[in-house]
Amino acid sequence: MQATNGFAVPFRRLGGCVFALALVISALFASGASAAKIPVTHSDVALGDSLAFGYSQQLFNENVPGENPAAFEHGYANYYFNGSKQKAAGSQLINLGCPGETTDSMIGNGAIAVALGETEGESPCGYHKLGLPLHHEYGGEKSQLEAALEVLGVNAALGKPATTVTLNIGANDELHAIAKCEAEVKAEFEAEGKSKYGGSPEEAVKHCIESHATALFEHIIHNIARIVFALRHGELFGSVNYTGKIVFMGAYDPYGNVCGEEPACLAAFKLSKPNAEVLTGSRTLASILDFNEKKTLTDEGEEALKEGHEPFKVCFTEILPVFNPGNAKEPLRLKAWTNMTNFTESNGKANGPDIHATPTGYHVLGAVQAIKQCGPAE
Repeated sequence: MQATNGFAVPFRRLGGCVFALALVISALFASGASAAKIPVTHSDVALGDSLAFGYSQQLFNENVPGENPAAFEHGYANYYFNGSKQKAAGSQLINLGCPGETTDSMIGNGAIAVALGETEGESPCGYHKLGLPLHHEYGGEKSQLEAALEVLGVNAALGKPATTVTLNIGANDELHAIAKCEAEVKAEFEAEGKSKYGGSPEEAVKHCIESHATALFEHIIHNIARIVFALRHGELFGSVNYTGKIVFMGAYDPYGNVCGEEPACLAAFKLSKPNAEVLTGSRTLASILDFNEKKTLTDEGEEALKEGHEPFKVCFTEILPVFNPGNAKEPLRLKAWTNMTNFTESNGKANGPDIHATPTGYHVLGAVQAIKQCGPAE
């Protein structure tokens, strides 16, 4: 696959780009140690964006201005971790998830970005830079990937090694691309009454997204591969080589058939016919990205070699067929499991439409990981 070609050369240069690992042990474990009734013997680490964090717009609105992370303790990572027996057996969950994180900001713009061949990078975790607290604080300039390597190294040194890492990332890359197309098409119609992408404004946005999809997906997949490479080869960055379970959560499509035949919902999204996607073609695009992410992360042998990387040995959780089955169940599931049809308000602010999962949806995400494909956290 073109998305992963070229890994070998920059990855061979990583040895000279090691950065020091700061063992801030007291800060990492002070809060959890006092409450633990069973000695902690191993760790589960959650990496990702708002879905790992457990975010929804309604929860955010209900908790302004404090935004205590304790209000967001029901992300898929929590359900996956709490649904196993490992919590009772001495494991701790360290959730590094950051709402709004992209594949670029997860890598960041520091030493690890340079080591992985990034020329510019993206400033890490904008949510934190707004002064909003995370489940696990790791500083304003450190990227989530840098923090993950630090956590893996620290816990290994303390005899509490990580045995499961969950990861989801890439959705915000897509959201940024959609917003960019919407802004571009709007400016074209305001200036000229038409778009170079053709058709109505809605059609032009669709065509714009489609025209950039290949490059966007290659970028997402390339970054995901670099993130997993760094976890598997942590010694190159002053940490440890993580050899345990990595569970990557594929995405669902919140812009699919949300409304079914419900007139009020169709009107709210300005859809002219029943069972239409909120964003035409979104299910197809999501399927393409899903397929290629899975291929990159799970290919072994000659297939991995052709793509220019080693076998990453990742458990890939397919969420799309569960949330978006492509039949009469899809609108029922998207209504129940996402906040796309949440038209309520909290503290005078709209709670939706919001792409994030409902508490039930988060539970489903965690259950799919644990039951259908990847087994419980170890």
